Amino acid sequence: MDPLALIAQAAAQYRQLDLLGAEIETAVHSSDFAALPELCGRLDALQEQARDFDHRLFGLLRGHQELLDLDDTREWLQRMQAIQERNHRLVPHLRSIMAIQRNEVHTLRQGNSMLQGYKPGIAQPESRFSSAG
Repeated sequence: MDPLALIAQAAAQYRQLDLLGAEIETAVHSSDFAALPELCGRLDALQEQARDFDHRLFGLLRGHQELLDLDDTREWLQRMQAIQERNHRLVPHLRSIMAIQRNEVHTLRQGNSMLQGYKPGIAQPESRFSSAG
């Protein structure tokens, strides 16, 4: 693949990753946890594609320093940095959400264990025998 086309493709992928990251950040801050599985699935797929381009690009850039001055290369690197900064902002927030969720799960399990230990007395229905005869 042509180096310029590869760089342009990588910049476009990171544009998508950046936009998707912003959607995830919005969902996290607005507690829209129902949207996260679909968003994270899309993120995983995009990251997998970007990983391949990244390896090829880093190898290409080692031999061609002049490519660092291209607008697409600068955008690619800037978007990488922006994504990294967003992730650093989100990590503490996500950790606190996870801690709250862990606490809620622990409380539910504790309540379930207590309920499992509770055995109410079973009332026997009265039976009446009648003899015909």
